[in-house]
Amino acid sequence: MRAEPAGPPVDPSTPLALPAAAMPPAPWVEPPLGEQERARAERNPFSEHREIALGARVAVFAAPGDGAGAAGAAGASGAAGASGAAGAPGAVGAPGAVGAPGAVGAPGAVGAPGAAAVGAFAVHEDLGVVGPLKLPAGFTWVGLAGQRDDAVHVATPDGALHRAADVRAALRPDGFERRGSVAGATAWDAAGGLIAAAAGERVSVSADEGRTFTSAVVAPGKPVRAVLVRPDGALVALVAAAEAPARGRPASPARAAPPARPAAPDTFISSDRGQTWARSTFQPRAVERAGSWIWNGDPVCPAVLSRDGRAWTRAARADLLHGLPTFGAALHLSDAIRAREAGALRSALVPPAPEPPPRGAAAVGREPPCKDDDAGAGGVIGGLMGGYGVSCEGALCLLAGLPPRPPPTRTWLAAFGDGLCDPARVPPGAACAAHLARPPTFAVVDQRAGAVTPVAAPEGCAQPVALRNAAGVGLLVCRGGGGVAALFVRGAQGPWRAEGSHAIPADAVEHLAAAPDGTLLLVGPTPPASAPRREPLPLLVRSPLPLGAPQAWRRVVVPDGVAALPAPGGAALLVSSPADSAGGRLDVSLDRPGHPALVLARAVEVSQNLTKVEVQGGRVRFRVLPKPAPELLGKRWLSLSGPRDERWHVLTHGGALVPEAPPPETPADERRFGPAGR
Repeated sequence: MRAEPAGPPVDPSTPLALPAAAMPPAPWVEPPLGEQERARAERNPFSEHREIALGARVAVFAAPGDGAGAAGAAGASGAAGASGAAGAPGAVGAPGAVGAPGAVGAPGAVGAPGAAAVGAFAVHEDLGVVGPLKLPAGFTWVGLAGQRDDAVHVATPDGALHRAADVRAALRPDGFERRGSVAGATAWDAAGGLIAAAAGERVSVSADEGRTFTSAVVAPGKPVRAVLVRPDGALVALVAAAEAPARGRPASPARAAPPARPAAPDTFISSDRGQTWARSTFQPRAVERAGSWIWNGDPVCPAVLSRDGRAWTRAARADLLHGLPTFGAALHLSDAIRAREAGALRSALVPPAPEPPPRGAAAVGREPPCKDDDAGAGGVIGGLMGGYGVSCEGALCLLAGLPPRPPPTRTWLAAFGDGLCDPARVPPGAACAAHLARPPTFAVVDQRAGAVTPVAAPEGCAQPVALRNAAGVGLLVCRGGGGVAALFVRGAQGPWRAEGSHAIPADAVEHLAAAPDGTLLLVGPTPPASAPRREPLPLLVRSPLPLGAPQAWRRVVVPDGVAALPAPGGAALLVSSPADSAGGRLDVSLDRPGHPALVLARAVEVSQNLTKVEVQGGRVRFRVLPKPAPELLGKRWLSLSGPRDERWHVLTHGGALVPEAPPPETPADERRFGPAGR
């Protein structure tokens, strides 16, 4: 029977309605995004960003439309564009390379929605994510070089070079100072203590961070299409080669001659900081720089300029380069707390250039086409998914469900993947992110404008465990003293605000749900429905108060609990099923701040399996899945792809579950059978 509150009698067959909330909505609540905005909001704002500069401890990333090109692509078929030269005026290259329409940094390049709002970002080995950078307008190239640190160097279309002492200085519009210039420069590169620029048939090199340049002719009469600088001072230049003769029959007066094939560029090497140049004994089909590797970019048949700066080796293992994580992984935003071991990233110094080849084993001459002898790595990816069997009864099936995910709003709090862990503190088999030496950087994302603002972890949170979002506020769960949950909140404006430590294990917090007025509910671990003895369901409920309000949270423990939902006014709808009923009965109550629990229904008979509960328009609804026929028990009848004859039932004042009446405009067949998955 249901415990009736005082008041006039009501029809027991009518749907039960929750009492009106006594609190106003939270002042920070944001409305859900519209359907079209949701699709755009779920995109990674850094999905179009590419590495445009790589230093010893820093990498810089930008997207199309940000005014800079992708780093290090002196490309196949002689495409120019080494180390961020994309967008350089007058550069010549293959489609999509330097200066090609739509190339990164090319005039008129169009980026993904929100890319321009995000801007250029840097990832620093020690500092984490830094940005957006205030790079000089219209820049054509970005490089990282310096005598002591990775200073940020930026070239503009007039050939002028600008320098910021480090990435922190690059956050300020006045952080860049003008240095020297190279008139007519079409390609740039920088590494270690050198900066190089190609203009016409000359390469100009600076050893004093762009103050002065010395230049030399590489190959008389042949324009330099790209220049590459290795951190140890070795330089490689690619110069234009004569077009290869066309294949086919000679042209006749009645037929035009077939076009000539573009020839691969000629490769030249300098070992004295660009004062003299010599044609390389090996001529690769393509050249690019990846940190300390100047190579052909072919992981199957690699050819790498060795440490001596003259000989090319075929013995280098491409997996040494590609097996290392890159700085770019740090720009992936998510709700997860992620970290990596310190010093494990691929940089301008790691891995180093390979050892010279044995005498007589160096690659020489024109590089032939690669013969891939790999017979193919066919095979089966993944495996068959196990059957979705049923191991619950009646109300106990609610334990397998999840609270409804809060709809996305304009503001989203996310974590970058730039946390650091100390390998010495990570036990074997443990997660790196659970033993942080430095917490990750967080981000306030405006999902409507596409803007991203990095923010540091709050003081007092050395070990963040989980990040959740609801109604326009981010909730960060940190591990406090004794492993309890220390909560911090942050909205679109203002700092992180501490909201106390609570007697629930930080590592046990799983799901966050929200009512429309901003009431929040954190759910701890739910016991499996098949457990012989169920532990009480632990909850944390937040009233719709201003951020940082004291006593905003309260702990609620639900014996025999199977589900819980936030309800307006700081309330929590609690659903439990007595242990002795084996899921055949349920009780529903409303826990409100400052009031005794209100029993809404007791001993409700459950004859089918309940898969979900929600509050809609003040009504309590359960999704009911009919039980299978006896001959189907134990089989995979509950399938993600198969039909599910689920129907919504409402809880009545009399304590019964009755099918919900469909709206009048519902088609007749749906009114009779109910839409699957409704």
